[in-house]
Amino acid sequence: MKKFEEFLNTRDLRRTTKDAGLAKSLVKDAEQRFEVIMEMKLTEKSSTLIFEQVYESLRECIDALLSLQGYKSYSHVASIAFLQNHPEFSTADINELDNAREKRNLAKYYGKQISILDTKDVIELHNQLKPKLNALFNQMSK
Repeated sequence: MKKFEEFLNTRDLRRTTKDAGLAKSLVKDAEQRFEVIMEMKLTEKSSTLIFEQVYESLRECIDALLSLQGYKSYSHVASIAFLQNHPEFSTADINELDNAREKRNLAKYYGKQISILDTKDVIELHNQLKPKLNALFNQMSK
């Protein structure tokens, strides 16, 4: 994966005004998205939808961090690369999130179904990363 800085001044990432209001709104949306989608029963039929929404919840949290720093991402890869600059997130965390991104893309753009096991894995990833994302958000909001 490219370094975050390599995305600067590309179509994938732009500098913008820091926007704490947008950041808070994105976090709220992400939390509501996760809460609502977790009310669904996980079945073979619902697993792809649940997977996509849990992944989107994580991505929105990262985009909130970007907004606090004055960035706007037009690329999921650029958003994920942002976490490389924060020691709270291990290489394994970033690789797992990028793997989830790839699975989401296969489902969204190529019609590949996501298994219940993969959906359980992304929920577990969410539960591992969300506290770290929240802590970083609180730190950056000061």
